Amino acid sequence: MKDGKLDLNDLANRPDHQLSIVPREDPSERAVRHDIEKADAAHRRQINLLLHLVAFVVIGVALGLCVWTILRPYTTADDKKWATTLMTGVVLGLLGYITGRASK
Repeated sequence: MKDGKLDLNDLANRPDHQLSIVPREDPSERAVRHDIEKADAAHRRQINLLLHLVAFVVIGVALGLCVWTILRPYTTADDKKWATTLMTGVVLGLLGYITGRASK
């Protein structure tokens, strides 16, 4: 930069830079693009929330069935064994999800 001016030829000839001139986005097109991006983001958040709700309902039902199986007076030892194993796995999975320690 000499005298506060930028030499575009110098920038264009550098191997680690790429120089291009593109037209500005029309304000109306930009507004439409922003509206579409907002709608897509809202849709993704709704899907994510729905998936979490369904997962928590399924996990809650599984835990409820396990507790019910364990607390019934006429449950066999094998039934109590699989119920406690499943309940332990669900609880450990939830703790892992909450603390963010997933195996990758």
